[in-house]
Amino acid sequence: MKHPHALVLEKIYADFAKGDIKSILAACSEKMTFQVSGKSRLAGKFDRSNFEKDFALKLMELSGGTFKMEVHDILASDQHAVVLASDHLIRDGKETMYRTAHVWRFEGGKPVAWYEYPRDLYQFDAIWS
Repeated sequence: MKHPHALVLEKIYADFAKGDIKSILAACSEKMTFQVSGKSRLAGKFDRSNFEKDFALKLMELSGGTFKMEVHDILASDQHAVVLASDHLIRDGKETMYRTAHVWRFEGGKPVAWYEYPRDLYQFDAIWS
């Protein structure tokens, strides 16, 4: 039986694949934050007010709309979840892929924080710079 937080995240990632940012944000707490480490053009801390414009749309713009995420596994507990994924895109005419882990923090059954941890931060920064 899947943990309830894993089910929440399955829906969030399905919504992301469809570009449905409004449904993603509706599933999250009002105090939701998103953080991307590194020095790339995607790096920073985002909240509900700027996530779509400053992260999601920028991600699609920089990839020319080619960004696709492949979720490998979702591990969940009562307070946290980890999503293991591979991200695929074409950037500057070159097809590329990187592996990443997304760490989620939950309160009251809703996500309150998301952190991206690429396996190779140097590769991630090079792709998104």
